[in-house]
Amino acid sequence: WRPLAQQLAARFSVAGGSDEDMIQVAIGVILDVERRLGSLGPECSSLVVPLVIRALRRHRREQFRRRPEAAPQFPALQVAIAVAESELVGQLGRSPAVDEVASYLHVAEYDVIAGLEAAWSAG
Repeated sequence: WRPLAQQLAARFSVAGGSDEDMIQVAIGVILDVERRLGSLGPECSSLVVPLVIRALRRHRREQFRRRPEAAPQFPALQVAIAVAESELVGQLGRSPAVDEVASYLHVAEYDVIAGLEAAWSAG
């Protein structure tokens, strides 16, 4: 289960955050599901992945709330994301994906995700 936990945690790791914390959260959820349902092996992954993703999002939100020094960088990032989305919608004719916004702004995808989540939690 560790490779699955590492893969999912890598999608949600935050700058300055601990990858190992995210992996431990993912493994904890996987083991909890396995304990409740028994050892189902790979058949269990369709149940596990959404639960792990939800737990990782919750864990990351809690990290942002606990780190007051991270708050000042988000307003500028939120404005930059909004401008990039607006310009990319005009260029692409559709809503841009996270990776498209990240490449447009020349930042990492997790920074875009962090900025979006900060805007959603503030609103």
